[in-house]
Amino acid sequence: MLQIPEAIINSIEPLQLQVTPQVLLRFLQLVEDDRTTMSELATIVSQDPALSARILTVANSSALHQGTASKNLTQCLVKLGTHLARTLASCLAVQNVFSTASNNRKYDLSGFWSHSLLVAEVAREISTDVAYPDVEEAHLSGLLHDIGQLLLLGGMEECYGRLLESSIDEMDLLAFEKKTLGTDHMALGAWLADQWELSSFMADSILFHHKTAEEIASADRLSQIVWSSHVLCDQVNVMDLTQQNQAPDLEAITIMLGIGVPRLVSIHQNCSRRVAVLAEALGITELPTRKTFPSTVYLPHENQQLKLHDNYMAHARIEESVRDMAMMQPLQHNMALLTSEAEILLGIRESARILFGPGHLAFLLVQADKPVLSGASIAGQPDILQNVEIMLAPTRSLAANVALGTQHRSTFEEGCSANMSLADAQIVRALGSEGVVYLPLSARTKNIGVIAFGISKSQYLRLCPQLPWMMNFARMAANSIETWRSMQEQKHSVEAAMTKSFEQQARKVFHETGNPLSIINNYLSIIRKKMPDTNNLHQELDILREEIDRVTKIVRQMGSLPEMSSATATLDINVLIESMLVLYGKTLFSSRGITVEKSLDPELIPAAHNRDGLKQVLVNLWNNAADAMVPGGCLSISTHADVNQDGKAYIEIRMSDTGPGLPPDVMQRLFQPLDPNRRPGHSGVGLSIVAGLIEQLNGRIICRSRAGHGTSFSILLPKTREN
Repeated sequence: MLQIPEAIINSIEPLQLQVTPQVLLRFLQLVEDDRTTMSELATIVSQDPALSARILTVANSSALHQGTASKNLTQCLVKLGTHLARTLASCLAVQNVFSTASNNRKYDLSGFWSHSLLVAEVAREISTDVAYPDVEEAHLSGLLHDIGQLLLLGGMEECYGRLLESSIDEMDLLAFEKKTLGTDHMALGAWLADQWELSSFMADSILFHHKTAEEIASADRLSQIVWSSHVLCDQVNVMDLTQQNQAPDLEAITIMLGIGVPRLVSIHQNCSRRVAVLAEALGITELPTRKTFPSTVYLPHENQQLKLHDNYMAHARIEESVRDMAMMQPLQHNMALLTSEAEILLGIRESARILFGPGHLAFLLVQADKPVLSGASIAGQPDILQNVEIMLAPTRSLAANVALGTQHRSTFEEGCSANMSLADAQIVRALGSEGVVYLPLSARTKNIGVIAFGISKSQYLRLCPQLPWMMNFARMAANSIETWRSMQEQKHSVEAAMTKSFEQQARKVFHETGNPLSIINNYLSIIRKKMPDTNNLHQELDILREEIDRVTKIVRQMGSLPEMSSATATLDINVLIESMLVLYGKTLFSSRGITVEKSLDPELIPAAHNRDGLKQVLVNLWNNAADAMVPGGCLSISTHADVNQDGKAYIEIRMSDTGPGLPPDVMQRLFQPLDPNRRPGHSGVGLSIVAGLIEQLNGRIICRSRAGHGTSFSILLPKTREN
């Protein structure tokens, strides 16, 4: 068991490891792009010890831990998933910005980073040469071999910072650690590996990497690989490796691993080149040649004209990312509340005007049916953009070049004028500007187009410092559009599934009800023939058979509104109401103690109307009225032959009940389907069907209702030519 002072354990347990800002910045950029694979993310994570430690810690936490601990970074990221990885990246960025540093001091991690990465790369190549069974384990062990330094820096910054300042090389640092702290970074690194429940071989390789050649000779293979990698990378000048007297441990490596000096030199050179390429890609322009651990750098005073170190440039960009997260989040939330793509584009346009000042803005979006950019069907843009189509080929135009990439371009940039196409010139002219800045609408899963800012040269110079912010704005805009489109696709998918399910159910209902209805109808025909025509019984049976026919048609047409026949029959609405009251009057009204008062206009003459559609409207409204009233209530039904509305002539059917009236929330969405749970036993779709039927009848329906004063419906039907 490792003996580490309790005070130090208490200091380092919060695990505030500092991630190299350049690596963190790249991780932030990649994790926001859904096109990034977990393998690509793992490649970035594997380039920084602290970031690897963070991922390992979370992936092997009790919430995600399953079975044995995971030491493969790709597997760890798969465990985390995209959303958790994105959240972790955001938290790391915020922690990076708001972590405190005494006396305005920050730490240059480039020496620590490059040394750790070089040891990891060398360990990978050596493990391949000696056929070690787990190459990734060797790489990760090399990457984490000095992780204890970050633990001490994060937990004991002031004390450990002084040790870092006083140390010339790692041997100095080790001596200071043991003397001042009573432990060292090797023991703390091994302790951390034990906390994560990584293999004891990994913990040992971290613990033993400063042992002597004689001691390491009896250790396990992984410890020998990491020790050899550390020794190889600890040389100041790789060419000195060929001088045995200047590298006394080199012979021990050759004896232990069976790798000759020329091959060791080649491994060191190859890995050094790879680290240099990675450093350049990440923006770490100057790699140290001496210090292999964190070193202190003081920020310049505000008025001093000193060039900031690479670390501070990366810190500044991370701070900018955090600022944009904070500023863009409310804007993106508001965009998500808009109800159409047109509204979102309008919101983006107006937000851009407020944020970035004057200038003409236009959208060119990738079309769904062909690989072109176009401004078609986008309101508020010059007409010419409705017809412009730009092929998505990088050599065709600046606009296409930006739409296919992730960087902004401008006609004001040096050399860009040569790449301008006639399409770009048309856009500049359409926007009435000197030039244009294109920003990619790069969403998480794909690029959906470009934003074109038409501005002058002076406006461009003013906006140049804001271009990173404008890029983040364009990314937020693209994500808002993509999210809305995704929600629409999901909505249509759900609607299609529901429609299919309803159609299947409707066919089943028709199959189960069609035959009984036909049998009842046929039986009524037989009864009619057998019964004498007394007391209008034949008329009532005819009405009943007519209603059964109508119900049969409705069942056939379930899932959509009844289709209107183009050949409408001549209909006497007064007679229709009378005959329906014969059939429904007793069951709906008189049996419930409700009276019906009629006032049918004798001037109302027969006209061409759809009989079945109008009957369904009346049945629905009468059902609602009967349900709303208590015994003693009254339904008034009246017709009017000549009503004028907005200069048009209509006939009117008016129905008023003495019920309690409709609540305000129902009145607000009167003709939309209601939640069926609102009124148990009712479908909640009756009035929506009524509205659809009235629309098919080319009519209008008006509702007036007041709490405690009942409800009235006025149905207006076009007054057709008299026959």
